[in-house]
Amino acid sequence: MIVIGLLFGVCVYMLFYQLGLFASEKAHLPSEALAKNSDINLINEIYINPSRSKKWFSLSNKYKAYEQRIPAGNLRRRLIKAGLPFGLFEFLLFKLLSLIFVPVLSFIFLGNLTLPENTLFIFSLVVGFLLPELWLNAQIKKRQRQIRKDLPNIIDLLNLCVSGGLDFMLAVNRVVKDLKPCELTQELSEVYRQTQMGKSRREALKNFAWRTDMPEVYSFARTLVQADRMGTPMADALKLQSEEIRTMRFHRGEAMALKAPIKLLFPLFAFILPVVLIIVGGPIILQFVSEGINLKF
Repeated sequence: MIVIGLLFGVCVYMLFYQLGLFASEKAHLPSEALAKNSDINLINEIYINPSRSKKWFSLSNKYKAYEQRIPAGNLRRRLIKAGLPFGLFEFLLFKLLSLIFVPVLSFIFLGNLTLPENTLFIFSLVVGFLLPELWLNAQIKKRQRQIRKDLPNIIDLLNLCVSGGLDFMLAVNRVVKDLKPCELTQELSEVYRQTQMGKSRREALKNFAWRTDMPEVYSFARTLVQADRMGTPMADALKLQSEEIRTMRFHRGEAMALKAPIKLLFPLFAFILPVVLIIVGGPIILQFVSEGINLKF
């Protein structure tokens, strides 16, 4: 009973954490803190934007007033970082269905095993609760990886457009229209849309960095904001930013290459080494078994 109570308490804490009751957002841009970006109005503006809504948003679009009252800022932020694959109501429904179907499937397929029913039920509940979270984290990492891959090339295209005489926002609109749609072009189209709706370029860039929550995008937004404030030519700022992001990506590749030998140790000892020992020592063991140990020289 004590174990069940502890697991229930952990599940309740994780649920409150996902709703944002214990979370706090920090501003990554040193100039002009982004306190307003953590405001519920900005989250809802991005979240229920009709141009970003997908087919899975039927509940969130139908019950907008109720959706805005839910204290789930942290969960909304994670959904935004993942590219809004679900609305808030849809994701909560997904989690509820996971909590229902995972225990049912566990008892159907694992009920014949010699496992205590309470242990199987608690374990399946934990898996059902964590499965949507793991899926959402995977979506966030996948989207950030795509943005990180496309960012240097799109910055180069923006640099070419700005060097050719276009304004920065016109260059953004040109790149968004001419390139194949991707995660980064969708975010840039949101930047252009916000400027057309009356927001300043500085504020739209900060919102872009807040939505993606990536060091490269924070650096990109910070550089453009400082260039806009100090009157630095935008083409020079974009060129320096492109080189900096490529350098960061090169260093990240080097770090991953240095970690590769350490990551290979476990599969080496778990799978390759036993096979090598069987191939080398198998014939010797078979000879000892069939002929006995002969110590004569």
